[in-house]
Amino acid sequence: MRSVSRLREWLAESYWAWRLYHVLVADAASLQQPTKFPGVYEYLYGNLGCVADLGCGPGIFLRYLCVRATHVFALDVDAAALRRVKARHRDIRDLQFIVSQVNRLPFSDDKLDTVLFLEVLEHLMDDAGALREINRVLVPGGKLVLSVPTPPGEINEGEPWGHKREGYTLAQLKDLLGGQGFVIRDFFFAQFKFSRLAENLVRHWRRWCGLPAPIFLSWPCYLDFLLSSNSRKAGDCLPACIVVSANKV
Repeated sequence: MRSVSRLREWLAESYWAWRLYHVLVADAASLQQPTKFPGVYEYLYGNLGCVADLGCGPGIFLRYLCVRATHVFALDVDAAALRRVKARHRDIRDLQFIVSQVNRLPFSDDKLDTVLFLEVLEHLMDDAGALREINRVLVPGGKLVLSVPTPPGEINEGEPWGHKREGYTLAQLKDLLGGQGFVIRDFFFAQFKFSRLAENLVRHWRRWCGLPAPIFLSWPCYLDFLLSSNSRKAGDCLPACIVVSANKV
């Protein structure tokens, strides 16, 4: 059992084993890949300066950020998960890992040029306080790339880091960001009705089999591209999330 545990730990800390996992297994990353990730990459253009990926999770964007930034901070509340992410990126310089909560960031005022903040806000009781804290550490005019789920969604009662709300409408997000000193420059919706179908397929597979879902269960997500581009831009067809590019005023 100890040898099996060591093998699992080695696989979890290997960058290429992690990449292979995402090639074979359907999970949150594979569901977001078709309609969400390309737009996030477009928002992270040019020289990003000093960057923080807040709530970095498995670290999907870290290598991309490091190519375009002078220094990258990866923050998360899960120390064990962050340790595995650090091991997978041990070959990269100018990348620092910090266990921290978003509402108490370990940065001085006007420290960061860019903040990546994906699928975290809905987990926080004090969402406005988190955005104020991000505003504090960003330089004037600094960029915030943020994504949140849109209703209908799930609320995880009793889970400390579960969803505290279903999500946000575009109007709610504009009001929330505007009240904390941000202006939205651009936005797009992602993960429409076929992505929601794929998410349900993955969820049912895990419940029935107790095993990771095979990658082909995420393929229906690509059917979202058959939907009208005008409908997707307007947020029709049950989008599961919205991504915004905003700047500190």
